[in-house]
Amino acid sequence: MISKLRSKAKSKKGFTLVELIVVIVIILILAAVMVPSMLKYIDRANKANCKADAATILSQVQADYAASQASEQTEVTIDWTTTGETIGGVTVKIGAIANVATNNAVFTVGDKDGYSEITAFAYNNGKYTATWDGTAWTVTKNS
Repeated sequence: MISKLRSKAKSKKGFTLVELIVVIVIILILAAVMVPSMLKYIDRANKANCKADAATILSQVQADYAASQASEQTEVTIDWTTTGETIGGVTVKIGAIANVATNNAVFTVGDKDGYSEITAFAYNNGKYTATWDGTAWTVTKNS
């Protein structure tokens, strides 16, 4: 019985070092091809996340700004220029769109048909800045 086990052990063959190196090289080549694609997908997802957060905050800001401008709702008073309002941990105030700080949002106000209206909005989450010009969104990566 022991001789049978010894003969079986001698007949078994493993992988050679060359075969293992070839497999590792193939895996590394596949990884090198996949990493740039994955980074692009991650970047695209982060941009979409920033835009979605900005759109949510803008909706709330538009509602709050409209309420603060309504003459029949005197109890809503927000000093948008100095302290602003905190929405979801983000400080929102009237300011310069180009200079929006990290984890802040700013908007500009224009006059439309005799009413004060938000005409531009920017949100910076630290990695990306989402800007709304009144019609379309643009998302740029911070440098």
